[in-house]
Amino acid sequence: MMNKKSYLLAIAAALLVTGGTVTPSHAAYDENLHTYTLDTVVVNADRTKNQFGDTITEQSYYRTGGDVKVITREEIDKRHYTDITEAIKRIPGVTFQNPGYRGGEYGYQFYNNGVSINGDTRVIILVDGRRVDNAASGRIDDYGGANGSKSTGVNLDQVTNMENIDKIEVIKGPGASAYGADATGGVINIITRKGGQKDQGSIDLATGSWKKHHYAINYSGSAGNDKSWHYFISANRDMSGNTKYKDSFTDSDGTLEGSKWKEDGVNLRVDKDFNDRQNLKIWYNHREGKDGYPIAVPNQKYMNEKDWTDIISRATIGGIYNPSDPSKTPLSISSLDSNTVYQLGSRLAGDTKNPGYHNLYSLDGNYGSYSRFRNNDYDIVYTFNKENGMESFVRYYYQSHWLTDRDKYQWYRNGGTKQAISDFKSAFPNGATGDQIRQWIKDNLAPFTGDKSALKQWIQDTGGYAGDPTHYYQEKNHGIQLQYAKSIGINDVIADFNYDTARAYTHSLSRSTGEWKSSYVKRKTYEGYVQDKIHLTDKWDLTPSLRYVKYSSFEDSNTGKVQGSGDSHAFTYALNTEYMFNDTVGAYLGVTKVYRPIKQGDYSTTDTAFNQPLKDEKGVAWTFGIHKDFSPRTTLAVHYDYTHMSNSIANLPVLDPDTGDFENAPVNAKENKQSFNVTLDHQFNDHVTLSASYSHMKDKWKSKDYWTLGPEYGYDKGDINTAINSLRPENHYALNLSYQNGGLYTGLLANWYTGCSDYAFTSHRFLVLDWNINYDITKDLNVYAVVGNLTNEAYETSYNSWNGKGSSAMPGRYFMIGTKYKF
Repeated sequence: MMNKKSYLLAIAAALLVTGGTVTPSHAAYDENLHTYTLDTVVVNADRTKNQFGDTITEQSYYRTGGDVKVITREEIDKRHYTDITEAIKRIPGVTFQNPGYRGGEYGYQFYNNGVSINGDTRVIILVDGRRVDNAASGRIDDYGGANGSKSTGVNLDQVTNMENIDKIEVIKGPGASAYGADATGGVINIITRKGGQKDQGSIDLATGSWKKHHYAINYSGSAGNDKSWHYFISANRDMSGNTKYKDSFTDSDGTLEGSKWKEDGVNLRVDKDFNDRQNLKIWYNHREGKDGYPIAVPNQKYMNEKDWTDIISRATIGGIYNPSDPSKTPLSISSLDSNTVYQLGSRLAGDTKNPGYHNLYSLDGNYGSYSRFRNNDYDIVYTFNKENGMESFVRYYYQSHWLTDRDKYQWYRNGGTKQAISDFKSAFPNGATGDQIRQWIKDNLAPFTGDKSALKQWIQDTGGYAGDPTHYYQEKNHGIQLQYAKSIGINDVIADFNYDTARAYTHSLSRSTGEWKSSYVKRKTYEGYVQDKIHLTDKWDLTPSLRYVKYSSFEDSNTGKVQGSGDSHAFTYALNTEYMFNDTVGAYLGVTKVYRPIKQGDYSTTDTAFNQPLKDEKGVAWTFGIHKDFSPRTTLAVHYDYTHMSNSIANLPVLDPDTGDFENAPVNAKENKQSFNVTLDHQFNDHVTLSASYSHMKDKWKSKDYWTLGPEYGYDKGDINTAINSLRPENHYALNLSYQNGGLYTGLLANWYTGCSDYAFTSHRFLVLDWNINYDITKDLNVYAVVGNLTNEAYETSYNSWNGKGSSAMPGRYFMIGTKYKF
């Protein structure tokens, strides 16, 4: 039997032996840059890069240095990515925190899809250069600050559909400070598709594992006598049945019940080109979906009727113990003696106290619990001048994002755990024998979810499957942006002003009156920005910039203001430079002042441990990189960044000196974050290209005031740094290998994670392989296949201490086969 490394070597060898002749061409930092579309112009290979080796895009004039990767439409079509996460996971330093299922849970960081760049989750998501987060959002609640996480507040895969995407820019670190003083991790900029001169369309159909189906159609072109009107329209539907996964504890395959999902999208973009310098863009984006809500992946070790009975009884009424045992150790229900009278102990919740506890969440999935989202976005941009590649424009945008979830389950037939304990004690005031306890549990607690007939009857007896939601959230924001760009000698100057009004609504159904009640939190943002890209020489750019931002206080529709909040504002700066030492060696260096305000829903505004108001996050981020072309086909690049936060926020179990209790509380802290990437790009010949990379990141936290951390969180002698760094792999190696010959294209992506801590992961290392093949039967018709997790690896990308290791196991091996027809 071949091991996983042998798989990788065999496939690599198979690709390499099919190579062709050598023709001089520059090694590509980004894949598939032979030709690609820039606005309505097709760019040839010799014009895809600027003088610093950076890939040119419609918005690349914002960049001021940094490590940049661009995923083009050509790559998306050849690799058949179905979502953004799938597309950008090949980028070195980019990692995802996924719960193991599709949709995530609104408002809880550990149950949502998140992204980090070089270990920093302060990542800004953009569409055509515009931020898509909501300043008043409650998307991430108090749990959001746990363990130093600074989530984007945006589910990347819910932003827009892949048919609508022309390019994806990934910028590591604050190398484009125009996007905000809080983009310390980096920026993900999604550039949308614009219709060209020729009328054309495509239909994409695919099917595969777990009843996965993909349907997509788009049509684009131009209109008018002078062909100055351009349009692009697309629609898609993606769906799947219940996900399967590889269980680390039993080395067996499991099914994540209730994880099926269906998501739809429609996009429309209309452009009017008045001349070479003036343009009007009207863009509409609709995306909605209903995703299953299983919360956590069951541990198959405990997925049997015997263990289920122990777990649910201990979680609902408490552990059963023998009164003659002074330790009060909970006993297994199946082992209870028929003649002995047993007593009821305390409830045991969480995997630490009750191993296999998170298996109970399989009830949620079987009840049909779900999360839903619906996005409607509008963007109108009038560009009134273009100069030296820069745009001057005025923009109006409007976003309405609707989210809800319905989590239904019932462990006890007649109500919740309090009622169950009360009823048990009433039935057995002096204790119960083993036979009595077993019968009571059988009659009153939810049956093992593997018994489908008993489970179906239980669901019917307890009110049926999950119905309409009793609450939902809505995030609305709109704003206006004015940008003016001008070339003055060697200076390219950009001045920008943005005004944004954001509201976060909560709508709840009153149980007593049956009426819907609504409230909202409102916040206004004012931003002003100016940068000057100074072309000191043909090979040296220096870019200073200044930004002023003011956030209004959170205005609550019920109380007027959120307690403890107030206006906040800051001046920040950035200084970046790029320099080419010669035709083969270039470097960049930058420093940025970081400012991130306390956000509604992200953090509490009062430090409950020390009764001191939290302060906005502030710090300084440095980024440095150098690349060397060893030959026209080989490039080595190194990226390093260092962030020092004088005021960072972490949500931790802290000893309150007044009460003597550990309380989960947000605290200001000092944080030093470092990351390192090295990437080798090599083109073996006209057919085979390789990108190999290594990434490493490390945090060091230090409290500004002394604290003691709760021992139940497993920190080594109270050292937060041990826990923070163990929540992700220590090392990440990536290999991206592709082969193209005529109409055949195939690619292999390998992600190898090592140095995984026993604290958070079920294995010290794991290797995940993804493979695809694409073949053009004719110029208008191709067929393809995609295989994810080729070796059916058991792995996780996130950890939850409450649910235990392995509770966020990622999907196992799956395949998709499809065809795409252009007309």
